[in-house]
Amino acid sequence: MRLKLSKTDWLIFASGLLVFLYIFVKASISSFTTDESFSYLHYAHTSFLDIISFSDWYTNNHILNSLLMKYAEVLFGSSEISLRLPNILLFVVYMVYSFLLFRDSDRLVVLAVFILLCTNPGMVDLFGLARGYGLSYGFLLMSLFHFIRYFQNRKSKDIVFFHIASMLAVLSSFTMLISYAALMVIYFITDFISNRVFLKKKYSFFKSVKVHIIPVVLIAIILYEPVRRVFMRSELNFGGKEGFYSNTVSDLIKNLFHGIEISPAWMIVAQIIITAVVLAGSVIIARMFFKKDDRSFFQHTGLFITNLLIIFISLAILFQHLILGTDYPIARFSLFLFPVFIVYFGFLLSYLSEKNKNLVVVSGLCLALLSAGRFVYKADLRSCSEWRFDMETKNMIRMVSDDHDATKAETVDVRLGINWLFEPTVNFYRETLQLDWLLPVDRRGFTAEDDYIYTFRDELTGFPNDKYEVVHEFESVNTVLIKRLEKTTQ
Repeated sequence: MRLKLSKTDWLIFASGLLVFLYIFVKASISSFTTDESFSYLHYAHTSFLDIISFSDWYTNNHILNSLLMKYAEVLFGSSEISLRLPNILLFVVYMVYSFLLFRDSDRLVVLAVFILLCTNPGMVDLFGLARGYGLSYGFLLMSLFHFIRYFQNRKSKDIVFFHIASMLAVLSSFTMLISYAALMVIYFITDFISNRVFLKKKYSFFKSVKVHIIPVVLIAIILYEPVRRVFMRSELNFGGKEGFYSNTVSDLIKNLFHGIEISPAWMIVAQIIITAVVLAGSVIIARMFFKKDDRSFFQHTGLFITNLLIIFISLAILFQHLILGTDYPIARFSLFLFPVFIVYFGFLLSYLSEKNKNLVVVSGLCLALLSAGRFVYKADLRSCSEWRFDMETKNMIRMVSDDHDATKAETVDVRLGINWLFEPTVNFYRETLQLDWLLPVDRRGFTAEDDYIYTFRDELTGFPNDKYEVVHEFESVNTVLIKRLEKTTQ
């Protein structure tokens, strides 16, 4: 790595630091969300072996996240920032490898790709949550860097780092099995082509495979039981059923243009453009083969590998659906395709910049500027991605607690009726804030006998409101907290 940083490098560092500080502050003050709370309540306090073996095979249990949650609480307590800290730190890993993947490219291309990778609102949100997604993205870029680097310097340590990072990515999110398996296939294709086609060497399959034997055996031992359980017992039905383009590619486009409404006609146009961008890389690689252009191939190995990675991941998703009946990934389950596509796009820009530097650099920087502008416009320190409905749950619990303290109530067994969506997070704050006077909430809804009710405003239509007074209305999520006028004192 260069010891002397250029002005562009300092700009990359500054932009990365600003995004990191945004994530840190947001993770400190935003309410815990329902999936985070469920993980904390159901997995963080179980044993190491129960977590690592995936004994509770519900897909909410992101193994590595559950383990890190468990030990983060031991070290730093149960605050939001403590439990979210592992994901925040993995954003640093994500940024470092975003830079390292392109450090040999034109500096302005590096800047453009770095900003594209690090300013997607949906992606950034997940690095500030105690879930496995942010962890998996950080380890994904780490594995991809060392995989590509191996073909540049042929050092075994890069293969070791590739396998370690891939294993950690899978333990963070089982979706990463697709990319890991795809990269293993790509390894043999790349090794064969680089030796036989370009270097004119004899290809030895044994020599090619032996560097993987020990890492793969160890990883297979670790992953066997959790992977077996997720495929045999978990229902992988959280996706789409319409089709690969209708679901997964469309959601990739929605992630690329996060928060921008796209009409059906423009969605078709965007799908064509995405497909054309991938095919453009395939055409460039085909020309390298026909021309036997070994210099370009080894200089742009990353383009070859990531182009194949997108194609193989797409085929794997299609075959999984056809053979296993697995749903097509959508929403946050498809978001792992975003860094894969942007890294590929970055390598494509790097190649094209050698042909027409000014046009490519200006285009890349314009896209980066649009991404950064959208990120700033969408910045919200309290609302988290797909869990916006939980953004006021923390404030609501504080209001209930303050009201209980202000009235100097000696009431115990206080009942809070809720919409079922809020159950995990309410119970999380009840436990971590030690509100022993508040009964655990359930998912059975609310009744006129509850001491407090927190739900969506339209659900109170026809409810006997004369028995309650409004404590607070939360306009941002259209919810309301109400309090029973006559409370029974025990």
